[in-house]
Amino acid sequence: MENISLRIVQHAHQLAREIAARAVVVYADVLEKDEELRQLLGTVDFPTILVTRAEEIPPAAPGETCTWIAVPNVHMTRAGQVKVALLVCFARGMVQRGDRVVCLTGIDGASTIDTLWVLNLGTEPELFATLDAVTLEVNVRPEVFERILALAAQLAVEGREGRPIGAIFVLGDEENVLAQSRSLVLNPFRGYPEAERNILDPALEETIKEYAALDGAFLVRGDGVILSAGLQLVPRAQSPYLPPGLGTRHAAAASITISTDAVALAISQSTGTVTVYKSGRIITDIHKPNDSSGLTL
Repeated sequence: MENISLRIVQHAHQLAREIAARAVVVYADVLEKDEELRQLLGTVDFPTILVTRAEEIPPAAPGETCTWIAVPNVHMTRAGQVKVALLVCFARGMVQRGDRVVCLTGIDGASTIDTLWVLNLGTEPELFATLDAVTLEVNVRPEVFERILALAAQLAVEGREGRPIGAIFVLGDEENVLAQSRSLVLNPFRGYPEAERNILDPALEETIKEYAALDGAFLVRGDGVILSAGLQLVPRAQSPYLPPGLGTRHAAAASITISTDAVALAISQSTGTVTVYKSGRIITDIHKPNDSSGLTL
């Protein structure tokens, strides 16, 4: 199996050159026990994005063509791994609509790369409905989007105290969002110094997960400051793009992004799916694996 991984990586970089790909994206956590493969990745001279769930990203050596990014530390399907990695890459401006990328992944925790995908970004409806809206508004920091994505993924998989929960996170364009919302409960973040209610602070994670059980949405400013929780969204316009079968939580999340410039992430209580909305449309949805085997794509 190690030989298969080596062959796939070698062919992936050769293929990337032949098709003029923007980068090779590698879900690096499946390589933890393969030192030979890690050495090979360290010697490649084609732009390579290494994806990890580790909290501390390894530093890049001078002259290396490899760049590390972090994704939520939760169990995901292969498609989920790719979706989250590419969303982070888009938020950081590392890839753009129209780019071609080669993605390498495998069964979560299996230490073997067994899947190669060639993706034309912007024309893959199974991964992204549209990428025109993925670009974040100018005042939204990419690391804030990444942090919210990570928290949403954790809540979707883990729930709270063993119970599945649904939630909405709204990011950016806070003035227009507040003008189209009202509080369902007393705002638990009101009055605290901004430094003590920034979503980038790891010490705030348990507090956020606790308040996620409240009805309503979180509103987060582009720099990460949490402005409110338990917020009822009352959008002025309704999204005409929402597929049938989705409930009021998704309708509110989609619609607030069509009447504002915000991004919204909705967690389904029934399925554990995380759906990202922008401009009233589903950008992508990330499904929770059906079981712990990781065999689903």
